[in-house]
Amino acid sequence: MKYSFKIDDPQRHFIQIAIEVNVGDRSYLDLQLPSWRPGRYELGNFAKNVKDFNAKDASGIALKTAKISKDLWRVQTNGVEKLMLNYQYYAAELNAGSTWLDENQLYINPINCCMYDPLKMDEECILALEIPDDYIIATSLKEDKRVLYAKDFHELVDSPIICSPTLQTFKYQYDNIDFYLCFQGEVKVDWDRLKKDFVDFTACQVKCFGNFPVKEYYFLFQITPYAAYHGVEHQRSTVILLGPSYAIFNKDYDKLLGISSHELYHTWNVKTIRPHDMLPYDYSQENYTEMGYVTEGVTTYMGDRTLYESGVFSEKEYFKELESLLLRHFHNDGRRHYSVAASSFDTWLDGYVQGIPGRKVSIYVEGALIALICDARIRKATNHNRSLHDVMKEMYGGDDILKGYDKNSYKALLEKVAGVSFDDVFIDLIEGKVDFMHYLEIALKEFGWKITRKKSIHASRQIGIKGVWSNKVYKLSAVAEKSAAEESGLIIGDKIHSLNGYKLNNDLDQWLAYFQDDEIVLSFEREGALKRVSLLKQNENQFYTYKVEKN
Repeated sequence: MKYSFKIDDPQRHFIQIAIEVNVGDRSYLDLQLPSWRPGRYELGNFAKNVKDFNAKDASGIALKTAKISKDLWRVQTNGVEKLMLNYQYYAAELNAGSTWLDENQLYINPINCCMYDPLKMDEECILALEIPDDYIIATSLKEDKRVLYAKDFHELVDSPIICSPTLQTFKYQYDNIDFYLCFQGEVKVDWDRLKKDFVDFTACQVKCFGNFPVKEYYFLFQITPYAAYHGVEHQRSTVILLGPSYAIFNKDYDKLLGISSHELYHTWNVKTIRPHDMLPYDYSQENYTEMGYVTEGVTTYMGDRTLYESGVFSEKEYFKELESLLLRHFHNDGRRHYSVAASSFDTWLDGYVQGIPGRKVSIYVEGALIALICDARIRKATNHNRSLHDVMKEMYGGDDILKGYDKNSYKALLEKVAGVSFDDVFIDLIEGKVDFMHYLEIALKEFGWKITRKKSIHASRQIGIKGVWSNKVYKLSAVAEKSAAEESGLIIGDKIHSLNGYKLNNDLDQWLAYFQDDEIVLSFEREGALKRVSLLKQNENQFYTYKVEKN
């Protein structure tokens, strides 16, 4: 299939897309637009951005078209062997997995906007770009005179593209592999600092797996003037959205390193090895799997772990990442109600939004903590001669052939490398809802570390609430189960106005602390009605802080 992308009026965000298709002797042609994109396990509904879809034969005569499903079009071919499809795609969302067009750049994730013939997914795809002469192209696809080539549709949609006159690009090498750092947007890049750190964690990961599965790799950075944090993995590249510009090489530099290391690790874990449930990807519907604790959990753990092992992160910086995971885990009541395996299956339902109170957990957070626990168990059982690195290396196998795994094969490999059972980890932590603390304490002890749990310095968290201030009103975003706040009758969404008759002014914690030995009456709004409640005394159920330190 041959695609053509044209931009006429970029500030309107519409890309003109044409597709040339050889039909053969079929009486009709089905064109599918992907329903989701790999790396984001939820339906994307990209078809909502398509308008003016039409089909013509080689003479320009219109052919009859019909919509078969939300993202499947059917063209009556009338015996023609070749036809041309045309449509406009609205590219007005900027994230690490979207497509975007404005006067500064054309940024394409083909998975969003390229329709495909389900019967010809294994054939070569060609993408021609009609872009200004001063535009620079950054992509892992082979390029010749503004024409890009992919061996099949799978490679095409796994290859994001940035076209812009303002791209900043730098190359470094490791083990005869070229790595490109490409920045789009307002950013003052510290190339020397970047090169040293990227070489170090790249080397660490490559050594852990034995080699790198591809010959070149692109880090494509979209830098925004506003706060942003998002990354998407691909076989030979990643797109990373970060902002604001002024913080990238200052207070947010650890975020740049963290997400870059995470996405690079995906080159092996997900892009070269992934659950059997996703072999091959079916772009037309949900691809369910319970293995998110490996795809994203192990990757989250190893992304930070390799930064620490390579010396890019200090012990203090690594502890900060672990503390963030602990906080997110223990502050989520979903850990008592839904396993990480079940939550992985349900990412297609509500995996990327908060959802109802206390329903689910995160394949990233709980998955990373389980990976830590597994890693420590392997090290202990082998006198630190082997680790989770060995498990992932053996799963990879040392070549670029796409391989699959499932729960049983992953568990068997853990036990083979460690020489001990992992039954309890799978029963209690992966498929069950057992408290993690005991397992975590044992794991951290193996590394010479410990967890310290303390009461939060914020009085509001001691009674079990979190919230945000808006117009001097504190709106609750979380209420801990069986906490003083919940037992008193407070729920998510309540807006607290005053305490003991005193109007709040961004000072709820101060008033709670002031009246901690007295009766506390909160006045709040719920669904337009004003209410009052007498607050019960704090109990053991609250939002604690967690600190990792040397034992």
